[in-house]
Amino acid sequence: MAWTLLRGFTPGIPIVSLLVTCCFVAGFATCEQHDQRKESQPGGLNVLLLIVDDLRPSLGCYGDSVVKSPNIDQLASKSVLFTNAYAQQAVCAPSRVSFLTGRRPDTTRLFDFNSYWRQHAGNFSTMPQYFKEHGYVTMSVGKVFHPGISSNHSDDYPYSWSTRAFHPSSEKYENTKTCKGKAGDLHANLVCPVDVSEVPEGTLPDIQSTQEAIRLLQTVKRQDAPFFLAVGYHKPHIPFRFPKEFLKLYPIENISLASDPDVPKKLPTVAYNPWMDIREREDVQALNISVPYGPIPTHFQLLMRQSYFASVSYLDTQIGELLSTLDHLALSNNTIIVFASDHGWSLGEHGEWAKYSNFDVATRVPLMFYVPGVTDTIPQPEQSVFTYRDPFSYNPGRRLPGKSRKIVVELVSLFSTIAELAGLPAPPACPQPSFGTALCTEGRSIASHFNISDANDCDIVESVAYSCYPRPSDIPQWNSDLPDLKDIKIMGYSIRTIDYRYTLWAAFDPATFKPNFEDLHGGELYMVETDPNQDHNLYNAPTHVDIARKYFGFLMRHFL
Repeated sequence: MAWTLLRGFTPGIPIVSLLVTCCFVAGFATCEQHDQRKESQPGGLNVLLLIVDDLRPSLGCYGDSVVKSPNIDQLASKSVLFTNAYAQQAVCAPSRVSFLTGRRPDTTRLFDFNSYWRQHAGNFSTMPQYFKEHGYVTMSVGKVFHPGISSNHSDDYPYSWSTRAFHPSSEKYENTKTCKGKAGDLHANLVCPVDVSEVPEGTLPDIQSTQEAIRLLQTVKRQDAPFFLAVGYHKPHIPFRFPKEFLKLYPIENISLASDPDVPKKLPTVAYNPWMDIREREDVQALNISVPYGPIPTHFQLLMRQSYFASVSYLDTQIGELLSTLDHLALSNNTIIVFASDHGWSLGEHGEWAKYSNFDVATRVPLMFYVPGVTDTIPQPEQSVFTYRDPFSYNPGRRLPGKSRKIVVELVSLFSTIAELAGLPAPPACPQPSFGTALCTEGRSIASHFNISDANDCDIVESVAYSCYPRPSDIPQWNSDLPDLKDIKIMGYSIRTIDYRYTLWAAFDPATFKPNFEDLHGGELYMVETDPNQDHNLYNAPTHVDIARKYFGFLMRHFL
């Protein structure tokens, strides 16, 4: 079991004696091959970073039999795909600042949306800033950093970007009354399929982001400098505002409810996410759902799931158009493509919706890396790698996931991993503490795992991902999902191994940013192999006292 190997373990840094032994057992040639690959890694590769908002691994390449995502699946078939990748906090701004700086939320000290890390925690270097300082043209399109205070109302320009970040002009209509009702009147709804020709400006934000990203690719194609282009897509983030034709892909009679739609009986009240942002939408308010436990009527649950899946397929078409342009410009042979989400999203599991928790469904994300010559053969100039696939006519047949990796990894490792893949000098590992260190990363590169099979991976059993989520109270209330820093009284610290998820809810001081593990407000322990949906909390089970005790010591050592 994983817990037997965790004592004294540092995330991403294998226990040396165990690693050496494991490598000889698994076959020393595997480790030698990694060294050779690393030494021959070419430099100067472009980077296309695709960041999606609120996307759980509901994709064909992750085994979802309902969702139609042929373009993302095509990317996955030529990539290394990580099946156990996790965000460090299941909300937009903290997660994005974490993986773009390579620092955990405990270091950025961003648990809400209301501070800028350079002023609040430290003048930390970012991933795009690092590439910019190494001669790259760095560009941001759409939602990469979270807009607002958390990125200094500038998307961290000019530190991170060579030019000012692009935001679609139509995104200001996302939460306005653009959803047509049955009588033709307009509402600010959660479920919002639209006729694109009828919405303000006759377009949608993700369409504009794709168009701008294509324009930038055409521009940088003519330049000598390598580029780092980050494109942030908004869907499937709420509201579910997407071209209405995508509903045809998901007849409502083919949609099913979550397999575990009830709140687990032994779930601590502090762990529950009351999905207050969803309740603010007009169509949800009309349902008169009780707070905090609902439940949402069955028919509306089906509508929400249908709309989420339709939003994913709409997103997939935008990804397909962008990648086919990369092909058309003959850039596929020298561009690293990284596809990830900032966190997951609950679709009725545990009686919850949205994110705002430490469950896998909120923290687990899709993550894949395409590296020409490493994950796939280097294409010839005339060779098509990413042909656009229409989800309305494409028959996927047998889906090929490419190289799938089971090891537990974290988004905070993106900085160091992408730098290594691009051939840049490795950013140094952070000291403890690292508030005074401008350039370092707390997530170790995972590039060394690209060419190892699960059976031969020395680190797979001991790999760990950390996440946390704040609460203002033990009882679900109006600000439980998004408490301001000053209102945070409890922090849920969670670790995910290949076998378990373990979470402690401890008292938290927002003035000192310190937890008090002597003042516990709840605990969770789930055996992932037998309980993959994490419905049966074994934290207080007499048969699992020893496991809970081991994890308690490990968690306390890491976060104190």
